[in-house]
Amino acid sequence: MAQILFVDDDPVVQKVGQHVLEDEGHYLQVVGTASEALDYVRGPLPDLLILDIMLPDLSGLDVCRRLRADPYTARIPIIFLTSRSRPRDVAEGLDAGGDDYLNKESISVELPARVRAMLRRIAGGPLDTEASVVHTGGIGLHISRPELYLDDEVIFLTPVEHRIVHYLMIHAGRPVSTDRLLEDIWEYPPGVGDPKLVRTHIANLRAKIEHQPDDPQLIINVRGRGYMLRA
Repeated sequence: MAQILFVDDDPVVQKVGQHVLEDEGHYLQVVGTASEALDYVRGPLPDLLILDIMLPDLSGLDVCRRLRADPYTARIPIIFLTSRSRPRDVAEGLDAGGDDYLNKESISVELPARVRAMLRRIAGGPLDTEASVVHTGGIGLHISRPELYLDDEVIFLTPVEHRIVHYLMIHAGRPVSTDRLLEDIWEYPPGVGDPKLVRTHIANLRAKIEHQPDDPQLIINVRGRGYMLRA
């Protein structure tokens, strides 16, 4: 059972989300404004945040940016709720630091599975090893904390960024396709996930760890084959 903060101002969406997730055994705190959400995370942190982008007082994008900027809340997994009528919300949400997104029209069908996948990712240890830090390609990755070490600097990662780096470290020197990342990181069925998820998270990672993100030297593109971490 997980503690989930569900933020949406639509009573119908609140009711559907609460119904499908409480049926899964989760405890939900449901709020309708950004200010309520920000107040809530001043206490014990939820295991997961489900966040509408369009809120009455402050956008969900701004909420996400504030959470990511605060070390106390930076690692809360965030699933954005979006509307099919605003496709640009997807890119904006991922750029702001969201880990995944879901169209509101699909809540009753897809939300429980997305939540289960996210909780599995944050619950399991990223590597089956006794070492607390592993090193590949000039970077170090902490096993139990989403921290990356590069040039004597500690770089804080989101949970999904941490999983991506770990996955690329396991396959260092070998290209990993977008489809494979969608299946193994986000746990989408084959052919279902949005490649934009991968592109945006890779771009965000490069912005954090590359000296020149437009000319990456750590996570590189292999034309027609995917992304590769230099060994």
